Amino acid sequence: MNVVLRLALFVLLPLSVLAAERPLKIDRSRSFVDVDVDATKNFTAHLDHYEAKLTVDEAGKIKSGVFTFKFSDLKSGNNDRDADMIKWLGGGDPEGRFELGNLAITPNGQGQASGRLTFHGATERVEFPINLAKEDGSYTITAETTIDYRNWHLKVIRKAFLFSVDPVVKIRFKLTGTIVTEPAK
Repeated sequence: MNVVLRLALFVLLPLSVLAAERPLKIDRSRSFVDVDVDATKNFTAHLDHYEAKLTVDEAGKIKSGVFTFKFSDLKSGNNDRDADMIKWLGGGDPEGRFELGNLAITPNGQGQASGRLTFHGATERVEFPINLAKEDGSYTITAETTIDYRNWHLKVIRKAFLFSVDPVVKIRFKLTGTIVTEPAK
C-alpha cells in the first residue's frame, strides 16, 4: 500500500505545481505592439493580432510566456509596403514566435527579460530591459528593444539605390492583463 501511495504522489506532485500557475489574460484595448522602422520615409507598423500566453505563479511572479504572431497582421498603413514585407520574408504566411526564457524583476518592477525569437526559419536569443507594474490585480508589462533583422538571415531592403531600410528596428510593446481566477475550459 505504501508503494501505491508513493507512486500516486510522484505522479500527482507535478500536476499540483502546474495547477498553482494561472494564465494572465491580456486586455487588447490597453495593450499594443509597435515596430518603428527607420527608412527613407520612417514609419511605425502596428501588430493588430497576436497571441500572448503568460502564466503567473501563486506569488504573483510571471513564470512563462509565449508570444506568437503572423507578419500579415503587422500593418504599416501602406498595403503595398505590407505586401512587399511578406515577399521579403519569403512569401506565404510567415509567423514569428518569442519564448520567454528568463525574467528577472527587482522589487521596483524594473528588470531584464531574455528569450528566443524565431522567424524566417532562424532562432536568435534576445535580451531587453522590461518594466512590470502591478496595480489593482492588473499587470502592465512595458519594454522597448532593438533587433537587427540580418541576424535572422534577411537582406537589407534597397530599392532603386535610393530607398533603404535600416536593418535595426525598434520594437515597443505594452501588455496589460489580469490573472484568470478560474481554470480555462
